[in-house]
Parts: sequence; structure tokens; C-alpha cells
Amino acid sequence: MNAYRWPALPVLAASALLVAGPFVGFAYAQNEPVYAVYDGFFVTDEGQYVLSFAYFSHNFEPVTVPVGPTNSFGPGPSDRQQPTTFLPGHRRFQCVIVMAPDFDGGLRWTVDHGGNATTTSDDMLQYNWELEAGSVRNVLRDVEPAEAPLGVCLNRSPTVRFLGLRNGPRGAPAEVTSTVGGELKLFGSVRDEGLPRGATLVTRWRMLSGPGVVTFSAPDEPRTLASFDTPGAYELELWAGDGEREGSNRVAVVVGPAP
Repeated sequence: MNAYRWPALPVLAASALLVAGPFVGFAYAQNEPVYAVYDGFFVTDEGQYVLSFAYFSHNFEPVTVPVGPTNSFGPGPSDRQQPTTFLPGHRRFQCVIVMAPDFDGGLRWTVDHGGNATTTSDDMLQYNWELEAGSVRNVLRDVEPAEAPLGVCLNRSPTVRFLGLRNGPRGAPAEVTSTVGGELKLFGSVRDEGLPRGATLVTRWRMLSGPGVVTFSAPDEPRTLASFDTPGAYELELWAGDGEREGSNRVAVVVGPAP
């Protein structure tokens, strides 16, 4: 097995998939490699090690790799509640594990899919693997190392964002405009590491405040169209839950009269 860190997308292979057409591309893409990746680590003030693992899937659709010889940690236990569903692309911070202060660095994740087996770095506590401040903040989202169970991937709440929009100062919702009778495009994005296993990730739009009625074209999908029947100021929320934890984000909409 190969130690793997930052995989490179095979450009020629990807181009061939696109040229071959939807049917051939889909069938081939589902058997592409899934690379296990190590994000890095940091040490808490109490001396605990917090590790972060990721993956890079070259498949165009989600694939399932069950726990066992093709999806395992070593040394044991091989099942550390790691994800078994792998989404397309590079997904960082998908398995965050807290280890005791006496951890010696001997933990590796192996994933075997599409005839390609990879395992994460053997030298996981070298200084070049220490996470920078921004990554530490991402890893610690929903994680209290002193209270977390040791040695298993931790379930964290779904991350909810709006593509192309930024929240205002001190977490204030992003602001957009629309008109009565128009359709406002809302490009929500929900990411989750696929834990707990077997749970269904649920998303839902709702109106928190506003003078009229809001109609969503797809109320249970992150991307939707919103239409308004009355001018005024509205606040909308995109909510997501994985069965144990939930996350949300808000957007403020100023609706003008119909043109």
C-alpha cells in the first residue's frame, strides 16, 4: 500500500470521461480511486492529540466503502466510526479523532476502492503535519477535546453556507434584494462528514420573519428559488440535520414592489 498525502487529479482520464458521454462516464467514474488523506494534528494545552483525516474521491457520484479490509484503521480497532460514504472531490476534516497524551503517532487510515489501496502517513507527528490556526478552528468546530470520546471519528454538525454570499459583521446574515413576483436564486451549500452512519442528511428552508408569504420551489433542497408576495424585509433560514446534530445559516432579503 502507498502512503498518500495530496492526490493530483488525472486530467487526461477526467477528460476522457467527459468526452465518452454520460452513460460510459457514469459507469467508469463509480470505480475510480478514493484516496485516504491525513490533514494533520495539533496538541491541546492538556497534551491531547487531535488528528484530522480527509479523503479525495475521483468518482463523480457518492460511493460506499464498507468498514473492513477496504476501509480500516490500524492498529486496531479497525472500526473507529470512520465515514463509509465518500462524496466526490477533496473533503477535508472528515474524521476528527482525539487521542490521549501518550499517543505515539501510530495510527493510519486505509481505503481501497477501484483497485487502488492507499494509507495515510506513517510519520504523522512530524512538525510539518502541525495544523495552522485556520485549520485548527475548522477541526475544533463542535469538538471539546477534554470531553470527547477517545480514538473514534467524532460526529459534527453539518456546515451550512450560501455560495457567493458572506455574512455581515458579528455573524449578521448576508443581505440580498428581490422584488414581488420575481424569483430569487438561493445557492445553499450543506456539507457533512456522513456521520452517524446510516443517517439521512435532511435540509429545510423556512421563513423566520417577514410581512408576507415566501414560496420555495424546492423547500427541502439547499438550492432553491424563493418568491415573495409582499414588499418588505424578510429573514430566511437554511437548516440541516444529520440525526444527531444540526446546523443553519440565515439570509436577509429586502423585497421591493413588482416592477
